[in-house]
Amino acid sequence: MADDKDIKILVAEDEPSVRRLICFKLKKEDFIVDEVEDGQEAMKKLRSESYDVLILDLMLPMLDGLQILKKINKENIDIAVLILSAKSQEKDITRGFELGADDYITKPFKPQELIIRLKKLLN
Repeated sequence: MADDKDIKILVAEDEPSVRRLICFKLKKEDFIVDEVEDGQEAMKKLRSESYDVLILDLMLPMLDGLQILKKINKENIDIAVLILSAKSQEKDITRGFELGADDYITKPFKPQELIIRLKKLLN
């Protein structure tokens, strides 16, 4: 794995308090972090910059997380995707993986678990 300081992560989360917590924890681990609050902003960033990981909420305004996954696939954007969502039903989790997610964590979540799973994803 590259040095954590070289890892660039995009956090797409519409809930400000959750987004702030995630970004705080990631920056504390020396990751480079950008954040967006809606799906259109996420796609704009994904098209214009290179990221190693996308932490993706499914219930984003403007363009939801599943639509983003479809666009990532269609546009061949090379990125690992970790879904972080309140949608915890089996059908939602299955759909996320079917559309290309690499991991899926349900809310409420434990910040340290998110960091551990993210690091595992990067290995």
